[in-house]
Amino acid sequence: MKTAAAIEISSQASAPGEDAVDALRRRLAGSTAREHVLLDFLSDDLREARDAMGAVAAYVEAVEKTLSDGRTSQGRLMALAMGGGPIDQIEYLSTVLLSVRRRLAQVAARM
Repeated sequence: MKTAAAIEISSQASAPGEDAVDALRRRLAGSTAREHVLLDFLSDDLREARDAMGAVAAYVEAVEKTLSDGRTSQGRLMALAMGGGPIDQIEYLSTVLLSVRRRLAQVAARM
Protein backbone atom coordinates (compact mmCIF):
# COMPACT_ATOMS: atom_id res chain seq x y z
CA MET A 1 0.00 0.00 0.00
CA LYS A 2 1.38 3.39 -1.00
CA THR A 3 1.28 6.28 1.38
CA ALA A 4 -0.14 9.60 0.29
CA ALA A 5 3.36 11.05 0.09
CA ALA A 6 4.54 8.22 -2.15
CA ILE A 7 1.76 8.59 -4.72
CA GLU A 8 2.74 10.62 -7.73
CA ILE A 9 0.10 12.80 -9.32
CA SER A 10 0.16 12.23 -13.05
CA SER A 11 -0.95 14.77 -15.61
CA GLN A 12 -1.84 12.02 -18.08
CA ALA A 13 -5.54 11.79 -18.82
CA SER A 14 -7.64 8.71 -19.43
CA ALA A 15 -8.09 7.40 -22.93
CA PRO A 16 -10.21 9.79 -25.02
CA GLY A 17 -13.90 9.25 -24.36
CA GLU A 18 -13.28 7.08 -21.32
CA ASP A 19 -14.34 8.44 -17.98
CA ALA A 20 -11.78 7.56 -15.33
CA VAL A 21 -14.52 6.77 -12.84
CA ASP A 22 -16.08 4.33 -15.32
CA ALA A 23 -12.79 2.44 -15.41
CA LEU A 24 -12.95 2.08 -11.61
CA ARG A 25 -16.65 1.19 -11.82
CA ARG A 26 -15.82 -1.73 -14.15
CA ARG A 27 -13.10 -2.85 -11.76
CA LEU A 28 -15.60 -2.85 -8.90
CA ALA A 29 -18.25 -4.64 -10.97
CA GLY A 30 -19.71 -6.47 -7.97
CA SER A 31 -20.19 -3.36 -5.88
CA THR A 32 -23.53 -2.26 -4.44
CA ALA A 33 -25.85 0.51 -5.57
CA ARG A 34 -24.39 2.68 -2.80
CA GLU A 35 -20.91 2.44 -4.33
CA HIS A 36 -22.33 3.26 -7.77
CA VAL A 37 -24.01 6.39 -6.39
CA LEU A 38 -20.76 7.37 -4.67
CA LEU A 39 -18.91 6.91 -7.97
CA ASP A 40 -21.53 9.04 -9.74
CA PHE A 41 -20.93 11.82 -7.23
CA LEU A 42 -17.16 11.45 -7.67
CA SER A 43 -17.55 11.69 -11.43
CA ASP A 44 -19.64 14.87 -11.05
CA ASP A 45 -17.09 16.39 -8.68
CA LEU A 46 -14.24 15.67 -11.10
CA ARG A 47 -16.19 17.24 -13.98
CA GLU A 48 -16.91 20.33 -11.89
CA ALA A 49 -13.23 20.57 -10.90
CA ARG A 50 -12.20 20.42 -14.57
CA ASP A 51 -14.72 23.15 -15.43
CA ALA A 52 -13.47 25.41 -12.63
CA MET A 53 -9.84 24.86 -13.65
CA GLY A 54 -10.83 25.68 -17.23
CA ALA A 55 -12.24 29.03 -16.11
CA VAL A 56 -9.02 29.82 -14.24
CA ALA A 57 -6.89 28.76 -17.23
CA ALA A 58 -9.02 30.94 -19.54
CA TYR A 59 -8.44 33.94 -17.29
CA VAL A 60 -4.67 33.38 -17.22
CA GLU A 61 -4.70 33.01 -21.01
CA ALA A 62 -6.64 36.29 -21.36
CA VAL A 63 -4.12 38.05 -19.13
CA GLU A 64 -1.17 36.69 -21.14
CA LYS A 65 -2.82 37.59 -24.44
CA THR A 66 -3.51 41.12 -23.20
CA LEU A 67 0.06 41.55 -21.95
CA SER A 68 1.52 40.39 -25.25
CA ASP A 69 -0.74 42.67 -27.29
CA GLY A 70 1.32 45.72 -28.26
CA ARG A 71 -1.84 47.82 -28.34
CA THR A 72 -3.06 46.96 -24.84
CA SER A 73 -4.36 49.88 -22.83
CA GLN A 74 -4.32 50.92 -19.23
CA GLY A 75 -8.08 50.48 -19.19
CA ARG A 76 -7.87 46.87 -20.40
CA LEU A 77 -5.24 46.01 -17.78
CA MET A 78 -7.34 47.65 -15.06
CA ALA A 79 -10.42 45.75 -16.22
CA LEU A 80 -8.53 42.47 -15.89
CA ALA A 81 -7.11 43.49 -12.51
CA MET A 82 -10.33 44.80 -11.00
CA GLY A 83 -12.83 42.53 -12.72
CA GLY A 84 -12.45 39.84 -10.11
CA GLY A 85 -11.31 37.26 -12.59
CA PRO A 86 -11.90 33.69 -11.56
CA ILE A 87 -11.85 34.28 -7.79
CA ASP A 88 -15.25 32.63 -7.38
CA GLN A 89 -14.08 29.69 -9.48
CA ILE A 90 -10.95 29.28 -7.36
CA GLU A 91 -13.03 29.20 -4.18
CA TYR A 92 -15.43 26.73 -5.79
CA LEU A 93 -12.51 24.61 -6.98
CA SER A 94 -11.24 24.41 -3.42
CA THR A 95 -14.64 23.21 -2.23
CA VAL A 96 -14.95 20.66 -5.04
CA LEU A 97 -11.44 19.30 -4.43
CA LEU A 98 -12.28 18.77 -0.77
CA SER A 99 -15.31 16.79 -1.91
CA VAL A 100 -13.17 14.76 -4.33
CA ARG A 101 -10.76 13.88 -1.52
CA ARG A 102 -13.62 12.87 0.78
CA ARG A 103 -15.23 10.69 -1.91
CA LEU A 104 -11.88 9.08 -2.75
CA ALA A 105 -11.47 8.14 0.91
CA GLN A 106 -15.00 6.70 0.91
CA VAL A 107 -14.31 4.65 -2.21
CA ALA A 108 -11.00 3.43 -0.79
CA ALA A 109 -12.72 2.35 2.43
CA ARG A 110 -15.14 0.21 0.40
CA MET A 111 -12.48 -1.53 -1.67
